[in-house]
Amino acid sequence: MRNPYITGPYVLGRRHYGRSDLLDRLLHGESHAYWVIGNRRIGKTSLLRQLETLALTDARLLPVFWDMQGCDSIERLGCYLADAIQERLDELLALGLSIEIVREENVLTLLPALRRTIARADRELLLLCDETEVLLNIAGAEPELAQRLHHELTYGVGQRVVAVSTRTIYQMHEVCRSWPTSPFLTGFDMSQMLGSLDVESARALILQTQADEQVHVDPEVIDALCDLTNRHPYLLQLLCARLFQPDGSLRPIDDADLAVDPLLGGFFQNDLSALSDFERRIVASVAERGAIDEAALADSIGEAPGQLQRPLSELDRLGYLRQIDGRRAIGNRFLANWLAGERQKASSEGVRAAAEPAQMRGQDTAALIAQVNDRRSRLVELEVIRARELLGVSAQVLAEIRQTEDEIRELRAALAANLNEESA
Repeated sequence: MRNPYITGPYVLGRRHYGRSDLLDRLLHGESHAYWVIGNRRIGKTSLLRQLETLALTDARLLPVFWDMQGCDSIERLGCYLADAIQERLDELLALGLSIEIVREENVLTLLPALRRTIARADRELLLLCDETEVLLNIAGAEPELAQRLHHELTYGVGQRVVAVSTRTIYQMHEVCRSWPTSPFLTGFDMSQMLGSLDVESARALILQTQADEQVHVDPEVIDALCDLTNRHPYLLQLLCARLFQPDGSLRPIDDADLAVDPLLGGFFQNDLSALSDFERRIVASVAERGAIDEAALADSIGEAPGQLQRPLSELDRLGYLRQIDGRRAIGNRFLANWLAGERQKASSEGVRAAAEPAQMRGQDTAALIAQVNDRRSRLVELEVIRARELLGVSAQVLAEIRQTEDEIRELRAALAANLNEESA
């Protein structure tokens, strides 16, 4: 039996487990514009592709999957939408869509033409928008065109829009602060979050009940898998893939199976970078103290308990945290292991940094000046990157900026000490 667990591409059809209530709501709910929030690798693209698959069996809907990844302008969005339409072009031309409109590749004329063409056939456009974080930079650079795009996406009649993204999209509120019209996210139902699978769906995924061949798993291993991953679909697939044996069974779990590889660590780093400073303080406090009740958690970060209810609820829903016997713990063992590793790394770097000033004082003044100039040059390069990428700047760049600023301060302190000694 081949390993049936998928840890790379999106899944759909019989390989897609759970989310049935959410899928039904997105296809048939009262709103005509939904924005679903979820962390990386939680299944956002799979959700859209499953919606597309289901819509193809519904004569009322005509789905178009619009992948925005890589778009840097309204013009480019139009090109990508025109490419997406190619998958349904024959059907759309038969309904009366003008090929000239498609070739024009103007998103602000293409969207309404697409909607009207489908509506005349007494059908509804299902527009599935992936990798929508690019809209942050576009809205900042082209606000007037972005406002027109917002109108087309939230028009309602004749179309149903489902967009997915990470929490990074919340930065859109700041980007749109100066708009005279409604902010970009206004008009979208943003109440849906993509988090853990329900218990039955997680068990079905582990056992592969929708596949031609099921996997044999001891009940104790199933319970351990659900507990260690908090039923996160990607982590479930990852851990099951590590445990799978050629005879079609899963072996018991070892500590080594819970190792966080660089790829998974990168996902966690990106997920944490999407949190506010306050939310990161909450997660860090829980990681350091283990399972902790709300009152003790509030005391540990110097906040009133009432200030934690809303952020804790969202951190629970997104899987950063979970509740165990009335106390908060880190959402899953993989994340807990990674956070522990990051704390250990930070501690080691702190010890090394404490020794550096003494080492620096042993250097001559000319060497220190050269190092200061070198780090200042690098800081200028990083600031140029931050200015160019604006809200899309990566967490790695921001971290290097902070580190370079710290290094400059330490070098300047050592240089000042040298100069004082020389003048004495």
